[in-house]
Amino acid sequence: MMTVDQNLIEAILLACMDPNPINLSRVDAREVERARNAIKRAQRTHKTAGLREIITRNEFLAACQDHTSTAREEHLIIGYGWQYAKGTDIEKIHHVGGQTRSVHLTDDVRADIRRHHYHQTDAEVLVFHNHPRIGDEPEWLYTVKALLQDLPIPSIADRQVLQTHAYNPVGILRTILGQGQVRFYLGESNYVREFRLPPLLPFLERLRAAGQR
Repeated sequence: MMTVDQNLIEAILLACMDPNPINLSRVDAREVERARNAIKRAQRTHKTAGLREIITRNEFLAACQDHTSTAREEHLIIGYGWQYAKGTDIEKIHHVGGQTRSVHLTDDVRADIRRHHYHQTDAEVLVFHNHPRIGDEPEWLYTVKALLQDLPIPSIADRQVLQTHAYNPVGILRTILGQGQVRFYLGESNYVREFRLPPLLPFLERLRAAGQR
C-alpha cells in the first residue's frame, strides 16, 4: 500500500493559498543588473554587500531570479531594507549558498535578520529561496506541479523558517500594525511567489492535544 506523506500534502494545500506570482516584467534592467552585481559580491565575500543607491523590491527579486535561473544548487539571498509605500527599498544584500537539495540560514545571518528587523519599525527583510528543477526529480512532482499550473510549492521546511522569523511576537505585532516585516519568496519554474502561511499541522496538533487535556 502506498504511504501518504502528510508534509507533502500539507505543502501542496498551503501552496494553493499563496498569492499569485509577482509580475517582474516591468523592472528597470539597469537596476536589476546593479542588484545582480551586489549578489555576486555577497556570494564571494559571504558578508553583506552594500548598494550605493537603493533598489526596489521587484528589482531585487528579479535579480535573485536571474542569478539562480540556471543554478543546480539552492541559494538564499537576503535583502535588508526599509518599508516604503507598498514596496521595500533594499540597501544591502546577503548570500548563502547551499547544495542541490538543501540550503540553510547560518546562525550569523539569522542574527543579522533579527537585528535589522528589530532595529526600527519600518525595517524590512526579504528572503529569496530558489528551488532548482534539474530533471531528476520524482515523476509525481511534475504531475502535481502541472495540476498547480507549475506554480512554486514551498516546502514545510521553508514555512518553518518563515514561522521563526515572521510569526514571533515582534513579527506578529508588526504585521498587525502594518509595519516592516520579514517576507519570504520562492523562485521556481521561472516564477517568483511570496509565501505567507506557516506550517498548519503542528498548530492543529497543539489544538488536538489541548482538547484532550
